Amino acid sequence: MSRIRLILEDDNGNPLPTNAQQIYALDSQCDTLNQIEAAVEKFKNAALPQLEQTLLAQAQHRFLGEEKKSDPNP
Repeated sequence: MSRIRLILEDDNGNPLPTNAQQIYALDSQCDTLNQIEAAVEKFKNAALPQLEQTLLAQAQHRFLGEEKKSDPNP
């Protein structure tokens, strides 16, 4: 069984503190093109929502930090 390991890093190559590493097992055997396509589709459906959520949370934290810095009235 194959696995995919995603490590979300910042621009300097340091793992982000939240959800920095996720491991996804490919359930089916990947012997044929159809099996590979099915495994990749299942991986995308499992991994991308979590990845998108993490990236959006990071962007929100950056935006709120920049907004506080630029606001002259705390």
